[in-house]
Amino acid sequence: MNLKEKKALLKKLETACNTCFDCGKKYGVYSVGCSSVYESKCGVCGEIKPITETRDFGYFITGIRKLKLEIQNEKSNSKTEKQKSEEQTLQCDG
Repeated sequence: MNLKEKKALLKKLETACNTCFDCGKKYGVYSVGCSSVYESKCGVCGEIKPITETRDFGYFITGIRKLKLEIQNEKSNSKTEKQKSEEQTLQCDG
């Protein structure tokens, strides 16, 4: 998944009101013993499935934190690579 896709997924996770159980388990932690379940469109994957509220999966806080860290690391790595490239260019020119 590239940086743009990760940012789009992060926005979905932060704004989703409901989730299917597949997405819930993938991006969150089931935190209740009983959920209200009904057939509708998942706020994350967009599929029509049995869904529940994101609250039941801790509002995806686990997945959101992980994605934010991945995005931050990718940005840091890309800056580091850019700086290395600029340093090499300066060394070759000098």
